Amino acid sequence: MKTKSLLAVVFLASSLSNVASAQGRGGRGGPQETWWVNKTPGGVYKAPMRPLWKLSDLKQMHAGQNTWQEQIILDPEQDASYNSGAPGTKYTTRMHPDTPTVFVVVAGQVNFNVEGQEPATATRGAIVNIMKSTPFSWEVTGDQNALWVEVNPTNYKTAWPSAGPQPAASKDGAVVKVSFNHTPEPYRPPNRFMFNTFTDAIAGCKGGVAVMDDHLFASPLLGYVNAADNKCGTGNGNIGSGPAKPGEAPFDPHTVFGHMHAGPAEWWIVQVGQISGKFENMGEYHAVEGDVLYAAPMMWHQMAAEAPSGPNVRLAMGGYQLINMGNTQNPGPGRGGQ
Repeated sequence: MKTKSLLAVVFLASSLSNVASAQGRGGRGGPQETWWVNKTPGGVYKAPMRPLWKLSDLKQMHAGQNTWQEQIILDPEQDASYNSGAPGTKYTTRMHPDTPTVFVVVAGQVNFNVEGQEPATATRGAIVNIMKSTPFSWEVTGDQNALWVEVNPTNYKTAWPSAGPQPAASKDGAVVKVSFNHTPEPYRPPNRFMFNTFTDAIAGCKGGVAVMDDHLFASPLLGYVNAADNKCGTGNGNIGSGPAKPGEAPFDPHTVFGHMHAGPAEWWIVQVGQISGKFENMGEYHAVEGDVLYAAPMMWHQMAAEAPSGPNVRLAMGGYQLINMGNTQNPGPGRGGQ
């Protein structure tokens, strides 16, 4: 083996397929297992990815614009854009024949018309899951600009009904008329058309995985620094490593800490509260509602809820349901899987 290869000892939860363990909510108990994996350098970011996309920065970048789109992720698994739309902005019917689509509404009001579903209005906290081969359209309503993140598998394709307006051709292509039949992919648990973190998870005490599609995964990780704020009676929930403790040494991003994933990136949309991310070779980042954190592949990282009162939710996103591979060099008390 070449000397430049870096081998890291990692451990897995005893049940590798456990969804909760895979997203840092604790395993089923039992002895830990240790494995060898080949770890490449962490903290390698390629544009447009960055450790933290702040919503305030995006608004500043598009100052004076009500309707805009900014690519925030384009990696081997996922293609995600941050969007703003003024009231009255309409997006005509289209379909992704082979891939699903997820919309995460950050603010405002968006009406969705999706084949096979009753028309629905998505507001702050909504996760709209549109299965492949399903025609859909959406419109911004209400009295304020809407903000949302649209997530697709990389290299997705779009088809528009020929009864509607012809779309513009791409710079290296031509628009042609084709024929095929479509059948919307059915929803299978845990998938559903719309999940709202505020009404379903926080108020309704029905959390868990919201999306598990081909190359799309979304799970709202809910935590309370003050357990008394949790009206569901389930303690602190997922706060990760939690806020910094008095007397803790300053964070050193060039050490081994937290956990990693064997390949794909993991990223988070902050839906409420305050979230911190400690990223290998990069540093510590602090995010608030509407911000997006991104851990590049194969890097040590550690997440934490920081708002001292009320709920903290980081919507964990990725192309797959990931396994948390905790470090064995410096796991810390209960922190390896956070």
